[in-house]
Amino acid sequence: MTVELGTANRQEVTDLALLFPIPDSRFPIPDSRFPIPDSRFPIPDSRFPITDYRLPIPDSRFPITDSLFPLIKNLPNLKLVKKTVNKLLKLIQSLSLALLILSVSVLPVFADESLSVSNRYLPMVSTTDDSHIKLTKFKDIEEFSDNFFVNQMTENNIPGAVFTLVKDDKIIFSKGYGYANLEEKIPVIPNKTLFRVGSVSKLVTSTAIMQLVEQGKLKLDEDINQYLKEFQIKTNKFKPITVDHLLTHTHGFDVAWAIGGATLCQSQLPSLEKFLTENLPERVRPPGELYVYSDVGLALAGYLVEVVGGIPFSDYIDQAILQPLNMNQSSFQQPLPSELAADLAVGYQYKNGNYIKQPFTCNKSVPTTALSTTAEDMAHFMIAHLQGGRYGTERILNDTTVKEMHRQHYTNFPNIPQVAGSTYGFFERFVNNQRIIEHGGSMSGYTNLLFLIPEQKLGFYIAYNRNTLNENLRDDLVEQFLDRYYPVQKTISSPTETITKAITEADSTQQYDQQYEQQYKQIKGGYRFIRYPRNSLVKLAMVLLEWGKLLIIQTNKDHTLTIFPGRSTWEEVEPLLFRATDSSMYINFRPDSQGKITGMSMSSHVHLSYEKLPWYEAPVLQLGLAGFSVIIFLWGCLVWLIRPLITRKNKTLSLVSRHTRLVELSIGLISLLNLCFLMGMGIAISTIDFWEFFFGMPPVIIALLYLPIVTTGLTTLVSIIALLAWRDKNWSWIRRGYYFLSMLAAWLFIWLLNSWNLLGFKF
Repeated sequence: MTVELGTANRQEVTDLALLFPIPDSRFPIPDSRFPIPDSRFPIPDSRFPITDYRLPIPDSRFPITDSLFPLIKNLPNLKLVKKTVNKLLKLIQSLSLALLILSVSVLPVFADESLSVSNRYLPMVSTTDDSHIKLTKFKDIEEFSDNFFVNQMTENNIPGAVFTLVKDDKIIFSKGYGYANLEEKIPVIPNKTLFRVGSVSKLVTSTAIMQLVEQGKLKLDEDINQYLKEFQIKTNKFKPITVDHLLTHTHGFDVAWAIGGATLCQSQLPSLEKFLTENLPERVRPPGELYVYSDVGLALAGYLVEVVGGIPFSDYIDQAILQPLNMNQSSFQQPLPSELAADLAVGYQYKNGNYIKQPFTCNKSVPTTALSTTAEDMAHFMIAHLQGGRYGTERILNDTTVKEMHRQHYTNFPNIPQVAGSTYGFFERFVNNQRIIEHGGSMSGYTNLLFLIPEQKLGFYIAYNRNTLNENLRDDLVEQFLDRYYPVQKTISSPTETITKAITEADSTQQYDQQYEQQYKQIKGGYRFIRYPRNSLVKLAMVLLEWGKLLIIQTNKDHTLTIFPGRSTWEEVEPLLFRATDSSMYINFRPDSQGKITGMSMSSHVHLSYEKLPWYEAPVLQLGLAGFSVIIFLWGCLVWLIRPLITRKNKTLSLVSRHTRLVELSIGLISLLNLCFLMGMGIAISTIDFWEFFFGMPPVIIALLYLPIVTTGLTTLVSIIALLAWRDKNWSWIRRGYYFLSMLAAWLFIWLLNSWNLLGFKF
């Protein structure tokens, strides 16, 4: 590895920071760089020469003596002077190395918790121009980065990470932590180690769409069916979908593709056209009405790039974006080309105290998930977006197009300033009075975040080679970074003090009439996070994963709201708009055309929208019905098991009709099979890794899905037989009650299974 200096001058060479790789029992240093006879610091390895780590040793590109010779070439006895200068330089080098050794020997106690690190960044130099003033606030960025990543990686068992910070048109800091490959002790190197970025790929796809818009080949407000050749989007009762809807996730398609969306690359991937033709989900809401994040919209956008661009999607991206931005270590190809595959960080999961390697997956929705890249390549992409589409002498978009791409195009709160929204491709939110546009990505073995503050011409990219399914890991960095470098005094004012003039003027005529009072009473109830598939059994998995986003809202006499969990209080700003008493967050409620409350949204993030649960989907009711069914099924199994023992002792009980015996046998079998289904699904869901579903439905779940089909058939049959046997004189009211409750439990269970798409093979 060599130190890349960018535009650094000779003086900058001597300003390069020293790097101290410190041993850690979990992250042993693969190759030390200090020739010290110490078990902690073995002899330097040829792969990592000492000059790579910023020791002030002469570099052939920047010979130190070159700047001295012009000053002394006219002095007498020139050879003697040169010889003396060279001796002095050697002495300085020796002293520098001695100081380095001394500094290592007195490292603080907490050094044992450090990680293997690699570092490449443009040093900050003493200048008098404005750019230096802007950069000096980040003079301690390495200290901040080290503290954050060492702590976070230790607490969350993350094998490797990288952090790259750009400002204006420069990379001002880039550093790797830990290992790209734990088994081979290969460190993360910012300009070499590739990470799979998951959904951050959508930003590249969105950029490609804006290129075609800029060239006049696409229009943002036209029906996309005008560009589709091999298949068409059904209109049904909804208006046409536009490119704008695709880029803002307001297209109205159902959430899909969690199951079978990837392969292990044993066979060729289907073409993007074939994949979309066979797997396009249903339209479930009007386009432009609500933001619901999914892969569907950007996959269609990627297909438009392919159709309108005239070449395969990956080839277009390579020619139009990656090559102009000098992103030579990046690719959408799956599997990766051999020259890049060797530098790909191994993805890991951490389970039961062990790091488990994740296989390379080939994702069928290529435009939304397939990019693999390095931190420094992503830095080039960020610089282009921060510089109005320009990187160096190359330009991928003009400045007007970039501004159009970055501006807000959708929000759940159009009348309130500084609330979350969606740009074309990016999420938008406001933290510490800074407008942020960003996008995260997660896939098996990897977690990423690309973060920009366009007004500050600043951005950073982070990547881990472990999937965590925990957004807090990324949000923590954003919060700590902004608190340190863009702090604000956080004060909470009352809603009446901060409500905007736009809202006040727009709604000054609204009165607390009878209709609103009825709407206010309707607010009470349960609200479920809206991002789940309506017509797939993945509905259950998504709701379980997002269980923390199931909210219960209570209305109060003073027109305030209390939201659980958390018991937060919200004060009314205007009809159907409320603000938290302890923060600047808003929530609003959505009525339908008849004035009935159907959902709510939160202002902190554009994707935080919820739908109001109908009474029959209330968690308490559904859990109660499920519990009732389980009790009856247990009772049925118990009766089925002990019946033969009783009839042996009491001969009169054995003299029952054939219908009665058949009903009892069938109820026992239905009860047993339903309990087996519940226990089997519970064990399967708790033991099967979430990411395995991306390769298809696990066989054990497919086998379990046959059980409800069998029990539904048996329940129908037994219900008919029971009606015929109801006239049996031997049936007591206790027996009649038992059969009635058994059938009621069986039909309720069937209804519950169907409501969660577990009846049949819905995936």
